[in-house]
Amino acid sequence: MYSPVLSETMVKTLYRLKQTQGKPMTVVVEKLVLRSMASMDKGPICEKCASENNNDCRNCYLSCINKEVLKC
Repeated sequence: MYSPVLSETMVKTLYRLKQTQGKPMTVVVEKLVLRSMASMDKGPICEKCASENNNDCRNCYLSCINKEVLKC
């Protein structure tokens, strides 16, 4: 699995968010990523996935989030 490397500035910013929210940094990051995914157009992503014969939508957050609520 791919593990992205974040810049030092981003890590420091996430640390500040973690401190103010009183939650682990992984929880803060996941929340931010989910909010970002909820605002994007998932159509092209899902089409690309389907064209590659990947129909495992049950294990993809994009299949269960929208701008109003996380339904996963």
